Amino acid sequence: MNYTKCLIAALVLFTSIVSCKKGDTGPAGNANVIQYNFGSQTFTGVLNLTLSNISQGKIDSSMVLIYYNPSTETSTAWYPVPGLGSGGLYEMRYLIYQASVSPSNYFVALRANKPDGSGAYASALTFTKIRVFIVPASSVLPGGRQAAPVDYSDYYAVKKYYNIPD
Repeated sequence: MNYTKCLIAALVLFTSIVSCKKGDTGPAGNANVIQYNFGSQTFTGVLNLTLSNISQGKIDSSMVLIYYNPSTETSTAWYPVPGLGSGGLYEMRYLIYQASVSPSNYFVALRANKPDGSGAYASALTFTKIRVFIVPASSVLPGGRQAAPVDYSDYYAVKKYYNIPD
C-alpha cells in the first residue's frame, strides 16, 4: 500500500474513533498531543526535520499533522502539509521514516514539488516556523467512513479542537 493510501486510511480510522454525535462536545485537554516546534528554515526541494525520542509504536498509532508559515505571508498564516503553498506556486508533501532506533528518532521529510506534480520545486523556500503534531489514537478499531470532527487543513481549528495553547 503506498504512503498516501496509508495516510488516508489512518485519517479515516482516527476520525471514526473520535467523531462525536451531534450535540456532543470535543475531547477535554490536549488528548496527549505532542507538538514539535521548528524555527525559520530555508531549503530547496527537501527539508528533513528530526522528531526526537518518539517510539515506532507512537508513530504507528498516531495521526501526524504538519503546518508551516511561509516567510512571504503574515505570521498568523498557517498552511497544511500536504497542500498547495503560498500563491499556489508549489505543493508540499511529506513522509516519515525512522532515522535511528536507539534512541528512537524519526525524520519528517518535507518535499516541495511543482504544483502539477511534475517534479521538485527548484526555488528556495523559507518557512518562518513549522509545527508538527503527533496525535495518538485513544483506541484502534476497525475503520468505517464518518465525517471528520474537525477540518484538519485548518491550523486554528485543530488547535481549538485539541485545546492546544500557542
